[in-house]
Amino acid sequence: MFEKLIPKQRKMSTRVGGLLTLVGEAMFLFSILNFLMISRLQYYSEGDSYIRTVFPNYFLFFVGLSIIGFVSMWFVYVYVLPSKQRFSQEQAVKDNRSPMYDRILEVQDELAEMRKMVKELSEKVEKLSEKESR
Repeated sequence: MFEKLIPKQRKMSTRVGGLLTLVGEAMFLFSILNFLMISRLQYYSEGDSYIRTVFPNYFLFFVGLSIIGFVSMWFVYVYVLPSKQRFSQEQAVKDNRSPMYDRILEVQDELAEMRKMVKELSEKVEKLSEKESR
């Protein structure tokens, strides 16, 4: 039923995907510029003089924001990213959702079977070599 509602994907070149990826990566740099401009607006805002009381000049205010940013990045790197990665991997292998995981299991079974065969063959070779040496 849903197959009729969902349009088929087109075979295309990598240009559109590459362009979207480049734009997405470049947006991070624009976010840094936006952060700098907004922080200056906040610091010099007429309605909020509390920030200028706590931070006597803009450089100290920027250093404070940078420290908060680096602590946040450390927290995300140490705690959030591993948790997200583990969650997504567990969801991918749940209920046969991942063809790649299913293929890995098949290869693992084939490898175990091959090891068993090699072990049997090596035992036969050892027995034959024992018989010949007598």
